[in-house]
Amino acid sequence: MNAFGRLSIRTQVLLIGALIVAIIPFVIVRVYQQSSATVISQNTEYNTELVSILKQRVSANYANVSALMMNLGYDATLQKFLLEPDKLKQYDLSQKVESLMSIARNTNQDILDIVAVGRTGSYTSLAGRTQRIRELMATAGGDGTVHYRGYSPPDKVLDKGKLLFGMNIFASGDTQFYGEKIGYILVVLDIQSIHSAFEGYPRLAGTNFFMMDDKGVIYANGGDWERMLDNMGIGDEGDENQAAEAGKAAVRKIGGKKYAVQTFALPEISGKIVTAVPIHNLMKELERLRKTSYWLLAVTLLVVSIPYAMLMVNILRPLTRLMRFMKRLKGGNLEVLHDKVDLKGYAEIEVISSEFNTMMGRINDLTGQLVDATSKLYQVDLEKQRAEYAYLQSQINPHFLSNTLDSIKGIAIVKGNQDIFEMTTALSSMLRYSIKGKDEVSLADELKIAEACVKIHQGRFPGRLTFKLVCPEELQDIPVPRMIVQPIVENALGHGLEPRGRGGVLLICASENADGRLEIAVEDNGVGIEPDRLALLTASLASRNAEASGHIGVRNVHNRLWLKYGEPCGVRLESEPGRGTKVVLTLTGRRADANDTRSGDEAV
Repeated sequence: MNAFGRLSIRTQVLLIGALIVAIIPFVIVRVYQQSSATVISQNTEYNTELVSILKQRVSANYANVSALMMNLGYDATLQKFLLEPDKLKQYDLSQKVESLMSIARNTNQDILDIVAVGRTGSYTSLAGRTQRIRELMATAGGDGTVHYRGYSPPDKVLDKGKLLFGMNIFASGDTQFYGEKIGYILVVLDIQSIHSAFEGYPRLAGTNFFMMDDKGVIYANGGDWERMLDNMGIGDEGDENQAAEAGKAAVRKIGGKKYAVQTFALPEISGKIVTAVPIHNLMKELERLRKTSYWLLAVTLLVVSIPYAMLMVNILRPLTRLMRFMKRLKGGNLEVLHDKVDLKGYAEIEVISSEFNTMMGRINDLTGQLVDATSKLYQVDLEKQRAEYAYLQSQINPHFLSNTLDSIKGIAIVKGNQDIFEMTTALSSMLRYSIKGKDEVSLADELKIAEACVKIHQGRFPGRLTFKLVCPEELQDIPVPRMIVQPIVENALGHGLEPRGRGGVLLICASENADGRLEIAVEDNGVGIEPDRLALLTASLASRNAEASGHIGVRNVHNRLWLKYGEPCGVRLESEPGRGTKVVLTLTGRRADANDTRSGDEAV
């Protein structure tokens, strides 16, 4: 809610309007969907009841056929017929068996034929069909139960569709072949009774019924049933997953039309029944509801647009003008302070307009006063700068001091005082170096100034300091910031070597590290730094605190290197009390620059 409150009024109005416009179609769609689902559900229940009756019919036929086959298969007369090797006796027994078969067929008008075949070659049939039964007998299993053996289309002998049920016959009674398979019996059932049952029940126009076994379709009331089954995803071999979902309707698109499809399992024939009802036929009664919903949506949009237009005219448009005026004011144009904003709309908007104009007038007055005060302060500051500049002009000119040192050098040469000459030369070099305008110099020039600083110290304390400088020739031309080594050398001389006295050693060494960065190490064997003090100084360098006291030169050098080159450049301290101090300056070197350049190219 807080996030919504921070949105602009325009956005809030748009969101509320969009929500209202979205809710009404959603409700309409949900009502229509619920109504459609109810209609489909009612049709689904009707089809479920219809198919349940048909399944009962199939189950009853299967049960009757199974009982008949059991009675015939284990009848003593049929058993003797199947085991009799004598042809003449077979003929007499076949007459009796056919009489039994005729009586059994009369009990069930759907039976078209009953065929029995013995292992000795004896056979009998009411309709004279023996070739088919011999094929089925060869593929029969080893048990003695009734099995569905498939569907047979109309042929020359029987112009009817047929369902075949077969059973192995095993010897029973007092015989030497007891328990052995002695023959096979087949019952041919007319499928027309099932067709009549399908057609005898009322159903919606356009409803398609399909009955299938595990090998294909055995009944379809539609002409183009193969295309429909392919579009439904049910092939001639069936779909066991759909059969498992018996009774559940699924909406599918077939030939550009939607159908409510149901699947029911028929375990007696290893198949299923599929029904497909056109959704369009079911939805005819809902067309009026859909048209009413469209009109309701149009009216809702009209009703929402009217208050939105009023809000735009009376609230949003004046606020938009106010925001534009404020943006002009924010741009720094002081002339806007003299303008007035005129807002027309609701009473509250006009009050805002009046108060805002009053505030603008007050700001204009305060701005004029601020400008006058600022002008006076600027004049005072300008006079102060002029006074400071005049004071600086009155100081000793550094160039005059440098020329004076050159004169002292000349007098030292005339007098033959070599020490004064060398100290004056070193001081003059440092002075000229410090007043140069360039920010970068070569490493060789920077090290020369550091060496000049050492010479001055050696002149002050003769015989107390040994100095060594190591810098490979290939590193001498590398540009480095000016005055970064001299402060470190001065700290080493003043804080490390002077307290030690005699025997001091100062080493300056320039090299490249493994990363190709230039490192300048200033190492002495002075008094060193206590661990606590070293930790504080290291922490101060890490924090880059420019206002911390103590070792200002080291901190200044560290900050300059870090600002110029970034991490990991800067100053690193290593020290042990009584054993000296090592200060390492890390800069960007030649190889590091090349690596950075290559990395940048690869990134691009």
